Amino acid sequence: MKNKLNTVVVIAVACFMVMAFFTGCPGGGARGGDFYPIEISIFHETANAPRPSADNPIVVYLKDNLNVTFTWDLLVGDIAQRRGVMIASGDYPDLLEIRGNEWIEAGALIPLQDLIERYGPNIKKHYAEHWDKMKSADGNIYYLINYGVIHGLDHRPNYDQAAFWIQKDVLKWANYPTIRTIDQYFDLIERYYRANPRINGQPTIPFSVLTDGWRAFELWNPPNFLAGNPNEGNGMVNVANNYEYKTFFTMDVSKRWFQKLNEMNARGLVDRAGFTDNYDQYQAKIASGRVLGQSIQGWQFMYSADLANRDRGENNRTMAPLPIVFDESIAPRYRNLPIPNLLRGVGISVSAKDPVRIIRFFNALLEENVQRTIHWGIEGQHWQWDAQGVPYRTQQQRDNWQNDNWQTQNRLRLLDDVSPKLQGSFSDGYPSDLSDFFPEREATLLPEDIELLQAYRVTNYNELMDPNPPANNPWFPTWSMPTPPDGSDAQMALTRMEEIMKQRLPQIILAPPADFERRWNDYVAEMNAAGLAAYERYMQEQLNLRLREWGIR
Repeated sequence: MKNKLNTVVVIAVACFMVMAFFTGCPGGGARGGDFYPIEISIFHETANAPRPSADNPIVVYLKDNLNVTFTWDLLVGDIAQRRGVMIASGDYPDLLEIRGNEWIEAGALIPLQDLIERYGPNIKKHYAEHWDKMKSADGNIYYLINYGVIHGLDHRPNYDQAAFWIQKDVLKWANYPTIRTIDQYFDLIERYYRANPRINGQPTIPFSVLTDGWRAFELWNPPNFLAGNPNEGNGMVNVANNYEYKTFFTMDVSKRWFQKLNEMNARGLVDRAGFTDNYDQYQAKIASGRVLGQSIQGWQFMYSADLANRDRGENNRTMAPLPIVFDESIAPRYRNLPIPNLLRGVGISVSAKDPVRIIRFFNALLEENVQRTIHWGIEGQHWQWDAQGVPYRTQQQRDNWQNDNWQTQNRLRLLDDVSPKLQGSFSDGYPSDLSDFFPEREATLLPEDIELLQAYRVTNYNELMDPNPPANNPWFPTWSMPTPPDGSDAQMALTRMEEIMKQRLPQIILAPPADFERRWNDYVAEMNAAGLAAYERYMQEQLNLRLREWGIR
């Protein structure tokens, strides 16, 4: 009896001590003590995203276990205008999505390092290897990285970065040919298009370009990759010339690409309406299954519009990535090794009601059991362990997890998109995403994907792009360097250049081929007059600073 009483006392004391830190006692339910209920408001830059319902299983789980609920302020209209209104008022939601250093420059965020040191041991451990790289010029850390912090083995098989994408049915129709160059790519698309002028009763679209709003970089980025360069954003770094930074906006590689598009437009292969489509209209075209090709970052479409093709039973209309270059002498550099997504994620605003409680929330969010629930689903409902202790999903659970509408209703992707997360492996070795566990991955592959991957003698789409990507350059990538401060010569130059590119490049593409040379020369002159050199000077300064701070030279 005495031993039993002692055991009860020990458990009670242990529970009290752990609860005082952040973890509830055995038995589940909401945590007490420092985990009092809080409603956190979040500004998210993803426009028109569906708001999570109150009965969303992950919403319920976070409310029941972490005592947290959310309100969502989703972007409507132009982000620069909306940001300006908030900055002028000085009134912000608790959390701000970070897609650059604009909120930092505006003084809209609070420093986090002291809060993390005191209340966020999981956060500090999570970012340990990248802690110094997260610091701003003043030495403070203002945000939590959302993606690219990998622990253990990276199991991800699917490629969602820059590529020349092509509809899988096009490759099958041509008996899975080897396609390396831009000429081979367009030749195949044209032959398929001539043989299949309509798909599902609608006109086939041979090649489309996304140009809406901030996504317009998809218009001017392709020549960088066609020339065999990694994704440095708006420019290239020449190590041999003292780490010189230059934009490719007016280089010969860009001229070569836009002249190719001009020729393809003359052959009726370019979607002319795409240059005025908004993002929703672009998504609708991809979801219709009639777009044959595009050069784009995969995340722009493959987790939304492309899923509509698969979910209605037309997986052959989804797209596969190809590492296309100008000619066969060029080695492609599309796929890079995982990198921390610097200057992307979430920050706590100066208007936040309770920063300490928010940090405690993010700290608890990074616990493995919480991350497993967010990324695997509810145990017993979305997955389970078998008799040998191996996780698995039933076929119905797999079908649900693969369905975009189901994901919207049952996962909290808006939060996960901006929040810190465990990627790679859990401490037990299983992938942070159960769908990447090899038996589950194999069970969810559809016949069209199995046939394609076997035809190209690869096991996944990452391997299709590059089975052995080279090491990243030590400064990589320059797109994660701070953007020019508002009102600076470099910022005004970049704004003017982006407006010129949005206007002139479509005009160049759609012009008669006889007018190309004149229009290109006019465009180059206009870009130089807009301040291209001022922008390059700023980026060179930022690159030199990174080279010094990261100990590269």
